[in-house]
Amino acid sequence: MIHISNALIVLVLWINLAGLALALRKFTGSWSLGRVSSPVALVAALFFVEHFIGLGHLGWLFPLSTAGALWLVVRERSFLRSRWRTELIFHGAFLYALMWRYSFPDIDASSEKITDLTFIANYLGGGKLPPVDRWLPPFGFDMYYALQHYAAALIGRILDSTPGMAYNLGFCTLIALVTTAAGATAMLLVRRRLPALLLTASILVGGAGTAPLIRFIEASPPMHASLRFIGSSFTAESATRPLGRWLVHVSHVNQDTQELPVETFSYLVGLGDYHPPLSGFLVLMLALLAIAHIEAGCAWEASHALLGASVPLILACNTWQFPLQLALAAGYLFLRMFSRRPVAWKFVAGGFTASLLLMEPFLAHFGPSSVDARMPIRMVLATQHTPPILWLLLFYPIVALLALQLLSGEKSRLTVGLCVLWIALLAFSEIFFVDDLYGGKYERFNSALKWWAWIYSGGILLIGGFNLRARSRICRWGTTAVLLLVCSFAGELGAYYWTMSKPHPGQLDGAAIIRDDAGEKVMLDLLRHSPPTIVLQRMPTGAYTAQPALTIFAGQTAFLGWPNHENVWRGNRSDIEVRRHEVELFFRGEIPDSSRWLADNGIGFVLWGRDENQLPPLTFDRLNDLIKDRYIWHGYYEVGTYHVGLWQIRR
Repeated sequence: MIHISNALIVLVLWINLAGLALALRKFTGSWSLGRVSSPVALVAALFFVEHFIGLGHLGWLFPLSTAGALWLVVRERSFLRSRWRTELIFHGAFLYALMWRYSFPDIDASSEKITDLTFIANYLGGGKLPPVDRWLPPFGFDMYYALQHYAAALIGRILDSTPGMAYNLGFCTLIALVTTAAGATAMLLVRRRLPALLLTASILVGGAGTAPLIRFIEASPPMHASLRFIGSSFTAESATRPLGRWLVHVSHVNQDTQELPVETFSYLVGLGDYHPPLSGFLVLMLALLAIAHIEAGCAWEASHALLGASVPLILACNTWQFPLQLALAAGYLFLRMFSRRPVAWKFVAGGFTASLLLMEPFLAHFGPSSVDARMPIRMVLATQHTPPILWLLLFYPIVALLALQLLSGEKSRLTVGLCVLWIALLAFSEIFFVDDLYGGKYERFNSALKWWAWIYSGGILLIGGFNLRARSRICRWGTTAVLLLVCSFAGELGAYYWTMSKPHPGQLDGAAIIRDDAGEKVMLDLLRHSPPTIVLQRMPTGAYTAQPALTIFAGQTAFLGWPNHENVWRGNRSDIEVRRHEVELFFRGEIPDSSRWLADNGIGFVLWGRDENQLPPLTFDRLNDLIKDRYIWHGYYEVGTYHVGLWQIRR
């Protein structure tokens, strides 16, 4: 039954997305441009509106929007059939992402999944923005760029779904939009089906330059080894193959080597994190699609407007990539001027202004609150530079494409200029970094994480597209060979997919791990049907722990989430550490008037889960004695001294 239900939900989502694109297609002049930009435009518009008035629960909209969208789909069915290539890419990419999420639907503490789930839950209430931070009430969630999480919450509000279902549906939708933009860009640039398909595959399943080499370096590399390579998976201990040992020697790899990841789009699809780099890819691919349309001489006005709009938009999607997005848009428009080719400046300015106005209410809160505002760009020190051979191992695909274009490509002012732009971006990422809160071997971690994959993927698609349509066979076939090497990462993805266990297929609400425990399953169901309140869970560690996932899955607010993350986002505010310490003292039974402390903080439930049974003996009894005057215990699985249940405030 669960599979039928999931299929119906996906079908309804598809119908609504198609209807939205059909309703707005006359404003874009291109189906692919409209297919990708229409959800972005709707989300941005509602994001603006809800900073002034919350629209609340939108479940009432679902039957109306579905009926209207279905009517448009039926009426325009011949048009949709004529655009079957775009539709095939969109639905194929959605199903590919769904294949991953269907097999691995759990939203766990392995990476940033619980963080992203909380961001979505922040917006599910439909109140005036910014919403309350469900990890740190009563403070507002205004210190993070989370437009894509608002978008997933919008899906959840319309379809009346759980936070986890909204997470997984939003994830698949975003993957489909990015891939559709990349595929349409490839088709417009290359103009031949098979090479364009290969170019699209290099984005969807392709990896970094280390992908075809990693098994000659390490004996049993994990899926991420070729991407989180420098300073992470590649160590003197792991590099047991002859090539690996040689690389360790010539690159002087040690425990102080900078950790510099390049997490490609393909890797993020397999990882399953609904994190801001995904919307950064969407804005990048939308800008490249606009550039491809301008070069093809179609959808002229809309393409210029969307290219201009992409610059302010990135601030609410992934602020780290703002300088890169600005360089792409401004650099391309300058090159058109330099090449004496027309530019629709009025539409560029109009798109930029409209996007900036829509983002302004968000930026008014985000600007002063974000710790990003206090992170300057600095020059990389000599000891922090990437070892040259390791850098080349990662980036030789884009270096090869640039060399092929400059030596045997079109050699127009535009293509040469774009090559120079990409060389400048690569140099920028090696000369400068954002000085965030991390240090030591992680000094450049976030800068590489946010910049390298953007530069790499954008260069592969844009320069590769120009190369594949060049007159020179050397350029075309050389590019084809490079892309085939890049796509070898599909083998790593496939090996991971087939060998990993899949204990909860199809449970798209992401909470199956919690339901595996009989007592926590009852608590989840109870909290889902309880009035909104603040719930207290113990934090065993500062981050990457399963707590407080149960609270967030249930649609409630946690008294404290991962304190390490909140410290990073909020610039190490002292009250976060005070709250963390109080929670620790409470669960040790060391706050004398514990029940008053709970009531003063508005806490309606206190959870005692499986992990709390690892606390010292008699901790449960001591805590129960301290709060039983105001809170009543409900045990849902108890054997001897083992307890799973919760305390609820007495009414």
